[in-house]
Amino acid sequence: MNKIKLLMSVSLVSTVFVLSGCSTTGESSKQASNTGANASGANSSGAQVYAAGNSQGYKEKIARKNSNGQIINSLKAPANQTYYFSFDSNNMDPSDLKALSMQATFLATHPDAKVRLEGNTDARGSREYNVGLGWRRDQSIARILEQQGVNPKQLEMVSYGKEKPAVFGSAESIWRLNRRVNLVYEAY
Repeated sequence: MNKIKLLMSVSLVSTVFVLSGCSTTGESSKQASNTGANASGANSSGAQVYAAGNSQGYKEKIARKNSNGQIINSLKAPANQTYYFSFDSNNMDPSDLKALSMQATFLATHPDAKVRLEGNTDARGSREYNVGLGWRRDQSIARILEQQGVNPKQLEMVSYGKEKPAVFGSAESIWRLNRRVNLVYEAY
């Protein structure tokens, strides 16, 4: 039994290292390595969450850090980011608003830029319910972006529900990483 627990621990640590070292270009931008913001508990759990981006856009390189000192939300734009949500909620964590505001400023000043919002949920609940919840999470982010001057035509929304988990498994620490909206730049 101890060997099983040891193997599971090594596997989880390996997964964290792999996710934190992944590139966020192309298809990998849809994976957990392109994360940026956090909500309700993911910071306090010590989950490693990162933002990806490029050297274009704003040069401000302020970063928000979690309690472990890890960068969880780079405040530069354009940057693919992931915003996390609490269980069964579509309310964005207020601590993520500054990072989203940076993205909104970039989008509002670059009308050719387009971003895709990909709503996701954890594995609990029916397929239909989770697709709806992912959609409500997309709309929550989109509403904030639009209130800050982003043209709705710059936003594309898709809800994957529980169909595209960032991490596989059935524990709260895993489900927390799957309750998210990925903000993915398509063109700029």
